[in-house]
Amino acid sequence: MPGPLSGVRVLDLTHVLNGPFATMLMAHMGAEVLKVEYGEGDRYRHSWMPPDAGRDGYEFLAINANKKCISLNMKHPEGRKILETLLAKSDVIVENFSVGVMDRLGLSYEDCKKINPRIIYALARGFGDSGPYAHMRAFAPTVMASAGWVDAAWKFSGKPGTKVLGIGDEAAGVSLALGIVSALYHREKTGEGTKIEISMQEAMLGFMVSTFHTLFEGQPVGGRYFECADGHVSFHLPDITDELWRNLSTSLGHEDAVTDPRFVNQAARRRHFADMQAKVAEMVRGHTRQRLWDILKQHGIASSPVLSIGEVVENEHIKARGAFVEVEHKDAGTLKMLRPWIRFSDMPTTIHHAGPAIGEHNAEVYKELLGYDEAKLRELAAAGAI
Repeated sequence: MPGPLSGVRVLDLTHVLNGPFATMLMAHMGAEVLKVEYGEGDRYRHSWMPPDAGRDGYEFLAINANKKCISLNMKHPEGRKILETLLAKSDVIVENFSVGVMDRLGLSYEDCKKINPRIIYALARGFGDSGPYAHMRAFAPTVMASAGWVDAAWKFSGKPGTKVLGIGDEAAGVSLALGIVSALYHREKTGEGTKIEISMQEAMLGFMVSTFHTLFEGQPVGGRYFECADGHVSFHLPDITDELWRNLSTSLGHEDAVTDPRFVNQAARRRHFADMQAKVAEMVRGHTRQRLWDILKQHGIASSPVLSIGEVVENEHIKARGAFVEVEHKDAGTLKMLRPWIRFSDMPTTIHHAGPAIGEHNAEVYKELLGYDEAKLRELAAAGAI
């Protein structure tokens, strides 16, 4: 697959979402990602699907796109030998097991370094490798709860106890992928591998800079979503210029807002910001989203209607950029999937296939990479090694 990471091989021992999201980004950018499973495989294959579903779920198929899947029993002596051979031929190994699992398997960073001194060993855990919570099991909702993300969302919504949209796994995945790419660059300069550790909790905190501003400065950050005739719109109000304020007010038929002493200039509007927001809410209430957006775009005000997910997929801009591609899958049929969103001018990237079946690439990987023939594959399968 073309891409800036072509030639990089990633041994992917991750499961569920935060680790696979990181390796998905690597696969998007052209790395050869070997996803290792055994038995029933990654339990995320069937998460959120009906009990009788005969295929893998959308999330699994999306975050494991472009990867090669092999089956391998790491606890079997022959399987362990195969893993060590793959490790010696790989650039990166990624895992997100609980603390101590890889040590018990004899696959700690120090163990892996003995097999491949240049290896980049990357891991993500709920609370990292140290500290009093290190051994606690974690999932995205618990991590978001522990990072203050959920409480901040409830304060904004005014609806404690409700489910919040979160990026607990994705934030850690992006952070892990960036760490791996940085380590690859470092290795090119020094020849040295390294260990990368990501705490999901800390990754969440890294995405909450505006919340920290509110805490440490005592000043809230963020805008409002204004209700209109057929939904809501969002547009940027802080520090809006006098000219833009005049254009907005007159276009919406509220010339009185231009001469109102509370709004007459930037300084006045800043002092009376809550009053200005209330006035804007009054100004937009009777207009449709499209009418408002046409006016806001005309005057160059950063804005957007609040779109549903379904509307986003059908959005003219998203379609014009080819943000989604259709991928055929033997069990799931035609899937609409988000194409790699990190774009390179001379290395076009896309989704070549959705998440593979367990062991789908055994023959390709074991034959081409390790030189095994059909007889050897049958022997290893019969022994329970693959």
